[in-house]
Amino acid sequence: MMKKYIFSIIIALLIGALCGNIFLKQYDSYEGIKFTSNNGDMLYFIRYDIYDSLEEMEEKTLSLVNYIYKVVDEKYYVYIGITGNNDNLIKLNNYYSSLGYKTITEEFLVTNKEFLEELLNFDTIIASTDDEVVLSSVSSLVLEKYEELVNGSKN
Repeated sequence: MMKKYIFSIIIALLIGALCGNIFLKQYDSYEGIKFTSNNGDMLYFIRYDIYDSLEEMEEKTLSLVNYIYKVVDEKYYVYIGITGNNDNLIKLNNYYSSLGYKTITEEFLVTNKEFLEELLNFDTIIASTDDEVVLSSVSSLVLEKYEELVNGSKN
């Protein structure tokens, strides 16, 4: 009688292992899966320039409507736009290029969920317009929200 149970258990384990192996192979080979993380999103930051001192940065950015900066290795990196959408990145780079700005795009991980939600709304607006006034205004709002929610201060 005990042999019946052991035999049944062994058969069940083998069938379970076989089915599990089949499902894992199908899952691993499926290319349509996009893995997401609760750790944040990679965002595009549009860099305006890099300066050696705070005074130089303040002097050379007087013409900018709004910007944020961060200090890395005693250099001041100035950013004039943030987006999470590649099409919006192209649109914003074209807009800044039309103003005569030479920009460089950098990617950074942002983990602040509240900012990421706000950015989705702003990206929707940017995607739906080609109006330069709207692009400028929304880009400024994005930077202000970033300062407020991520950096914890207002510019």
